[in-house]
Amino acid sequence: MRLKAWWEGYDLTVHQKKLVPFESGELDEDAPEPGSPEWMSKRLEVMQEIWGEGMSGPGDKNYILKLVKPFALDPKHTVIEVGAGLGGATRIIAEHFDIWMTGLEADREVADAGMELSTMAGLAKRAPIHYFDVDHYEFRESSIDCVFSKEALYLVEDKERLLAEIINMIKPRGQLLFTDYVLAENADTKAVGDWKKGEPVAPHPWTMKDYEAALTEARLDIRIKEDITEDVHKIITSAWAGFLNSIKGHTMDKSTADAVEQAVELWTRRTKAIDSGALRICRFHALKKDAEKMLSDW
Repeated sequence: MRLKAWWEGYDLTVHQKKLVPFESGELDEDAPEPGSPEWMSKRLEVMQEIWGEGMSGPGDKNYILKLVKPFALDPKHTVIEVGAGLGGATRIIAEHFDIWMTGLEADREVADAGMELSTMAGLAKRAPIHYFDVDHYEFRESSIDCVFSKEALYLVEDKERLLAEIINMIKPRGQLLFTDYVLAENADTKAVGDWKKGEPVAPHPWTMKDYEAALTEARLDIRIKEDITEDVHKIITSAWAGFLNSIKGHTMDKSTADAVEQAVELWTRRTKAIDSGALRICRFHALKKDAEKMLSDW
């Protein structure tokens, strides 16, 4: 009911929830008994049912490859993804360009599941997914050619520190490319507040101007700065339409139903914030100048 209400564009308050027993459906085939050990939680299973195998958010293979096209990757490049989620994008990029790429994820459960998925895909060495403490992680200086991040930085409170670490890690003439949720200029405070309270991890979003200022201050050469909200919004609605169709006529067990409800509530708030104009999605691509060019800028 909640999912149908969200999809059709109206609010619904459910005062009493009845969870029907699992009878059929792809989401719950061979589902483990409550309390039994399982390496992937229902939350992560439902996440993949919505977005695709190994994916943690909007975007399929073609979308990911389009995002990273400015990198012009070849097998000589080393790449790190910050905020890799379940590692779907990391594995896509590593396989398509025949490169060695590492994914870093701040949610330990998601990182562990992502590493398992890479192992199952035979990419444990070429596309590993590791947990990292976003607030304390330090990167090795000038060690990576390209850094990629997809809708992850908005969760980081001390973005100045993390960006400084990332830029320090990038080699001279290396590249940084990321997408992220950002606040619109003069964003409606109520819409922002409603969105924030529904996030599982407290968000700390910047505006596009904040990112532009930070990259400029770090003396990066900004090549792409664009609002991609419309494209991402289409991907979100299309993915949810497909998911809604896939569960039509099926019932599910309590743990799956709870996971679906949580996902619905999360993306209801996000799409409302986007539809209100308060929340946007940006894309930046920047190059790190080499030492000689930086000196010549003086």
